[in-house]
This record gives sequence, C-alpha cells and structure tokens, in this order.
Amino acid sequence: MASTNKCLAQSNKSLRRGQATKKRGNSARSAAQFCALAQLAIGSALPAIGVIVRIKFEATDTSGKVHKRSSTSHVYSHCLLIHFAAHPPTRLWPDGIAAYSHAEWAETRVLAERKATRWHKEPDVEAVEILDARQV
Repeated sequence: MASTNKCLAQSNKSLRRGQATKKRGNSARSAAQFCALAQLAIGSALPAIGVIVRIKFEATDTSGKVHKRSSTSHVYSHCLLIHFAAHPPTRLWPDGIAAYSHAEWAETRVLAERKATRWHKEPDVEAVEILDARQV
C-alpha cells in the first residue's frame, strides 16, 4: 500500500460539492491592480507584484484636532467629520451621553458631499464638516 502525505490529502479536500481545490488566479491580478493604484498615488516606480504599500492620510478640523487614516487599497481626498449632540441622562444611560465626533473618509469631494447630505437628516447630528485630506 502506498504511503500518502497528510498535508497533500488535506489540501485536496473539496471546499464545495464538485470543487476539489482552491482557485488561486485572482491574487496575482489584484496585486498588479493595486500596484498600479499605488504608483498613481505615490508617483514612484514599484515592482509589479508583491508590494504592499500603506498610504497615510490626515485632516485637521476647525478646532485643530488631527484625524488620521491609513489604507492599503484606497486613496482618500476628503474627510467627513460628523458632530453628534450630547444627550441628557435617561433611565438607560444614567450618566447621559457626551457629545462626540465621528470621521468618515471619501475618495472624492462629490462622494463626501453626498454622505454629508445623508448625515444632515439625522436628528442627533449638530454639524457636518468636509475637510480636505492630505497624504502624509
């Protein structure tokens, strides 16, 4: 009787009915697509496959607070800053809820404005700011 390799047998187990092995063709193509995006964002020459670049962004609001974000797959141009109002104490929250801000990031100015119009409809939102993001 022939000896079998345990690792080989486990890797060949079916994932779904009728499918014996994993498809591996998408990873090289997505890496190449990402490298093309990274070259546009950074402006430098990178090898075609195998490079993971983390791009960092920051935006400063009117009070001087810096909001930061990094990404390996998106290039952001704007930061949407949503200011929520404080809530008085209730039975569920005896201490109440303090006012706070939430940052969302958008790839274009149009997308940031569209998100801002949606947030303006919420009753707890005091103000919405659209900030220009810069690459660090």
